[in-house]
Amino acid sequence: MRILFALLLSCCLPLAHAREPAPAEVAVLVTLHQLHAQVPAYDHAALKRSIERLAPDVLCIEVSPSRYAARGPEANKIEYPAVVYPLIDARGYRVYPMEPAAPRDAEILQPYLAASRAFAEQQPAASQAFQAQASALYATLRLYWTSPARVNDAVTDAQMQAKHALQAALVGEGERAGWEAWNGEFLATIIRAAREHPGKRIVVLVGAEHGYWLRAALARTPGLRLLDTASLLAATGD
Repeated sequence: MRILFALLLSCCLPLAHAREPAPAEVAVLVTLHQLHAQVPAYDHAALKRSIERLAPDVLCIEVSPSRYAARGPEANKIEYPAVVYPLIDARGYRVYPMEPAAPRDAEILQPYLAASRAFAEQQPAASQAFQAQASALYATLRLYWTSPARVNDAVTDAQMQAKHALQAALVGEGERAGWEAWNGEFLATIIRAAREHPGKRIVVLVGAEHGYWLRAALARTPGLRLLDTASLLAATGD
């Protein structure tokens, strides 16, 4: 009897393993909001091509559920009415808004913004110096960004990570905690999308400063496979 059971088990285990779904693939594609107009290699047309070349089944987008439902004009994230929403309508992607809904958004943003205001008021020289450094960084990156792949590569991620490390050190715990919590909301939504769409490709659209954080977190997350966005875009000539 034990021999028969062992034979049955040995037959069933490969079948059970074969039925395990493949993990979702996740590509983080950063966007530039208003700066798309200042980066010719990554204008709205290039953003549209990049999304299509990554061939998503699912989009995770950097707006709240209410803003996605309204699909109104965007003062900063101008790529959404210009590119993202029309693509969603044309392609029928499954969509997951990543920004938290009320009241969670205020729970994160209010102390975060209060810390930034306190820094500017209490350390005006340091605040002005940091703003000047950030402006210089973006001026340099605009020259570096000669392709969508470069906007999404390790060089850009390293610069953004260094910026936020300095920002947290200068502003303090309110900055660090708020940044971590806001990105954590994005991550939780991506993980849910991956769990609900095994074997599918998820493209995460997020502002350039969030890319390094999400890529590092997703690389440590079981149950999904993080793709190298820069390599994928470079392989298609972008």
